[in-house]
Amino acid sequence: MKIVVVCWGTTGDVYPVLALSERLLERGHQVRVCALEMYRDKIVEVGAEFYEIGVEFDLEAFHAAMDAIIPKRDPLAMMRLIVEEGIVRRGEKWYQHCLAAMKGSDLVICHSVDIPSQEAAIRSGIPWITVTYCPAVIKCLDFAPYPFPNWGRVFNSIVWRVAEMRLKSSIDVLFNQFIVSIGGEPRKSVMLEGMYSPHLNLIAASPVLCAPADFAPNHKFTGVWHLASSAYDPPSELVAFLEAGPPPIIITFGSMGGSNGRETTEILIEAVRKIDQRAIIQAGWGQLGTPETSSDIYCTEYVPHQWLFPQGCCVVHHGGAGTTASACRAKIPSVVVAHNADQPYWGKRLSDLGVAPRHLHRRNLTAERLAKRIQRVLETPSMTAQAQVLGEKIEAEDGLTTAVEMVEAFRLSEK
Repeated sequence: MKIVVVCWGTTGDVYPVLALSERLLERGHQVRVCALEMYRDKIVEVGAEFYEIGVEFDLEAFHAAMDAIIPKRDPLAMMRLIVEEGIVRRGEKWYQHCLAAMKGSDLVICHSVDIPSQEAAIRSGIPWITVTYCPAVIKCLDFAPYPFPNWGRVFNSIVWRVAEMRLKSSIDVLFNQFIVSIGGEPRKSVMLEGMYSPHLNLIAASPVLCAPADFAPNHKFTGVWHLASSAYDPPSELVAFLEAGPPPIIITFGSMGGSNGRETTEILIEAVRKIDQRAIIQAGWGQLGTPETSSDIYCTEYVPHQWLFPQGCCVVHHGGAGTTASACRAKIPSVVVAHNADQPYWGKRLSDLGVAPRHLHRRNLTAERLAKRIQRVLETPSMTAQAQVLGEKIEAEDGLTTAVEMVEAFRLSEK
């Protein structure tokens, strides 16, 4: 097949579909990956054809958006801002570039919130599959939308209905205004049902991490998609730090940014020192870290998670779907500092599974609160033991093979 894969979102959204692209290439398919220029080298590295979506990424603007998102307590207000800034504002150019990239292709694979590329596939008459990393917002009466408890199908039905009404007036309207502006047909209940391919939506998450649910037939769990890192040669300073003491706390907030990187770094260092621990802090998009070196804190740029996480005693992270899976795969417990979107959901799941304390919201982050959560992990051996069991279960999954087989079976059924 000639397959177009469209990469929307931050690194945690992009790398899994690059892993899928690499596996599709190994199966003999032609793969064109549409993405921002910043991902060109990684796409070329996996062997796919790169097609640039000419939308500029402005880190300062991203920080400003994060500064506006993090303080919001209403998840809908947070999501509306993400949709406005991350999708609709640049949607016209994204749509046009995807439209050009898709000419002559047999299949399109895109993110479930990437409405512009979905509309380009529809306009081109090309079958399309969506990918989602979190099942929490897929409407299903086996659970209530986060953060409501599961009190049975009747209660869940009522809560979903209320959620649908709120989403319709606050977020669905934004999507449908954009869809109509490019000549498309408005969708019903965009956020809960309409943004997923009606044919096949791949849930690239481990069913081990998610609460059991009987989803509609178009939603299929595959397991996690991990992009294997090329051979990593760690700097001698990092190796020396690891060898100089017990396993440290690994701290990474990934692509979660904001303009207050220095303030956040000070909080993280104070928390670690309150409990007399060592830590490795990854800079990430939030530019965390300090140029001053010390015997208990090591600050670094990106280090592949599959190499770094197993070196630690626990991971303090933002609760993104990919980082959550990587921490579990490393078989060590977590402390989640959720910033936005689906991150509180993953924080709660890790807590429910016994591999993390109750998650902390970024807007409530203090050194004292973070120190207490890390200390709880270190004083609770059962969390480490359960993380080992959980990691072994996830390690046994082969999400990429499952996904590729579903993609190929879908295309055969379309013929």
